[in-house]
Amino acid sequence: MVKRKVFVSFLSLVFLSNIAFAGEIDILLQKLVDKGVLTPGEAQQIGTETKEQVKKEIAQGKYSSLPGWVQNTKLKGDFRLRYQYDHAKVLPPTTHTMDTHRARIRARLGLESKVNEKLKVGIGLATGLNTGVSTTNKDTSRSPNQTLGDGFGKKPISLDYAYAEYTPLPYATFIGGRFKNPLWEPGDLIWDTDINPEGGAIKLSKKIGPNTDLFTNAGVLIIDEGSVQRDPTMFVVQPGIIQTLTDTLSLKGAVSYYGTNKLIGKTLDGTTGSNTLSGGGLLYEYRNIVPAMELSIKEPLKMVGIDIPYFALFGEYVNNVAIAKNSSGYMLGFKIGAEKVEKWADWQARYNYAKLEKDSILDILPDSDRYGGKTGTKAHEFMFDWGLGKNTWLGLDYYYGEQLKGNFGSTQSKPAQVLQLDWNLKF
Repeated sequence: MVKRKVFVSFLSLVFLSNIAFAGEIDILLQKLVDKGVLTPGEAQQIGTETKEQVKKEIAQGKYSSLPGWVQNTKLKGDFRLRYQYDHAKVLPPTTHTMDTHRARIRARLGLESKVNEKLKVGIGLATGLNTGVSTTNKDTSRSPNQTLGDGFGKKPISLDYAYAEYTPLPYATFIGGRFKNPLWEPGDLIWDTDINPEGGAIKLSKKIGPNTDLFTNAGVLIIDEGSVQRDPTMFVVQPGIIQTLTDTLSLKGAVSYYGTNKLIGKTLDGTTGSNTLSGGGLLYEYRNIVPAMELSIKEPLKMVGIDIPYFALFGEYVNNVAIAKNSSGYMLGFKIGAEKVEKWADWQARYNYAKLEKDSILDILPDSDRYGGKTGTKAHEFMFDWGLGKNTWLGLDYYYGEQLKGNFGSTQSKPAQVLQLDWNLKF
């Protein structure tokens, strides 16, 4: 034990004062084994402990051979390979259906760097379109997917996010720029998970007891650029609570309020054209009340001897209080299996049912895979993930959606189906 500690300290000192590669550590240890100073087992253990010590020093910003900004910067990313099948029924007078098979990719790369103890910046790139390519394509904000084909043409890369984050107090964080969505939502009734809003936000959190945490998220978000008038904006405030009820049972809930300004008469980038229009532009402002909750249970079937680590029920409701009709929506769902799919044979199944009336929310926001991101629709969604190992998993996602009758000038329901098979890798 003493000998191992001495060697670990010595090797850590050597490699903290000189840039070295893992292979050099292994070569040195093998020399010591050859000379009989160490046994093979001791060499393996010392090598592992030394490398872990160096990693710890780098994480703490104490690795003397690397510049401070390098040690304070984290690089991360992910890649997804997807097969997607779309099936839609065309309304009379035609009777055929539309079927599309696509191979798609998504690649994202991001970095975060600490400026000092209270400031950090983040920058991310992703595959996907930008508004300079098409102002009417919903994929400009709601999808980083790129479809393979086009004669092997190169795929565009866009700025996914760029923000500054200031944390003056442990319970308060201020964010400005284009950033990951700071609002909590148990599903994706309102926000497509690929949308990164722009503007400014604040996140507050406070533990007020051993089992109770309070949080508040708020922001002023820039929706579009105004040419003469003030920019169309959205403001939101979301107070919430996380309550641990027992060792296995917890509840998270929030009530959000959204409001918009300067939207009337506007045609927004990424619109699906499903909100009520007048003269080509939006007819209404939006004032949304959004309560949401999630009830989580660890090992829900342990009493009957079934090993399922996690189960959760969730729900969300939205109402546009600025108008009297076609103004509400909701989502109900559950998830079961592992809370997170992190290793081989971890699995999680999820299901939700969502309904959005025509003017319940802005049509630039909902999940773009759920009936094309339109409002005035209802849809079932089933998802299943299976872990292949650390940082890699397979995913299946199936949507069955329909138009609400009376929307889009039709008295009939128009069903559409989407099937996605994914291979996900992250680093």
